[in-house]
Amino acid sequence: MAYRKRNKKKLVSASNRKTCMDLAPWIKSVSNHMWWSCSSSKGDPKELLRRWKSILHHICGVHRWEEGGMEYKCYHTELTADEQRRKRLLAKDSPAYKAFYEAVMNARLLKDLEQMALFKHTGELEVFHNVLLKYCPKRLHFEYASMQARTMLAVMDHNENHNTQREQAKTASGLQRHDVVFQRQSKQWTARPVYKETTQTFRNNMMDAVIQRRLDPSVKYKDPLSHMKVPLLAANIARVSKPNKEDVIAGHTSRFTATD
Repeated sequence: MAYRKRNKKKLVSASNRKTCMDLAPWIKSVSNHMWWSCSSSKGDPKELLRRWKSILHHICGVHRWEEGGMEYKCYHTELTADEQRRKRLLAKDSPAYKAFYEAVMNARLLKDLEQMALFKHTGELEVFHNVLLKYCPKRLHFEYASMQARTMLAVMDHNENHNTQREQAKTASGLQRHDVVFQRQSKQWTARPVYKETTQTFRNNMMDAVIQRRLDPSVKYKDPLSHMKVPLLAANIARVSKPNKEDVIAGHTSRFTATD
């Protein structure tokens, strides 16, 4: 989500100040909290904002509070005394908390978040685009027919190896595998799940179907591209025809050229 990234950048910028360094360990948690607030609000904008603002209490170690004559509490399980002690809590009168409050209660952010109650995001599309780059790298040019075929392959690859369908890889002892990476922004080490290698079963199935069709004597073969209607693409984006090169050069005037 764009809001999530934008808010994360603000917090990272604030945490770089000497007086707000205590914000750094919270950046990832705040980003995750925004995602949770949007995904769990069930389409209710007011509930979304209430859940989002609850981080203002949690970050100070307050997990029960009163608001508008009603009592609220955090949705997480009760923290043990040891868990509470390990967290780097912020004091409400500290510069770090004031910077954090400004980021959370930003008027533009709150207005935008109301539109996220239905939790629409482009995560799935970005995953597909990553797969598409494997078949259609941007540094190469492809003809229309090739581009169309490569896009179809990317779609089949994506559908077979969707992250929600892939299992997390396991070690020889049966434990789930993780990669431990250092986050430059939050200055923390975090664990990322390692998934099993992608499969390419669709390729084998497609090749088997091609061979079976080729061996079928009842099938008549023609030009493989004769059924495709290749659109006429413009050579460039210009709306007027290209003039003579000599005329363009003759009419060119540099801003560094002296004029009378």
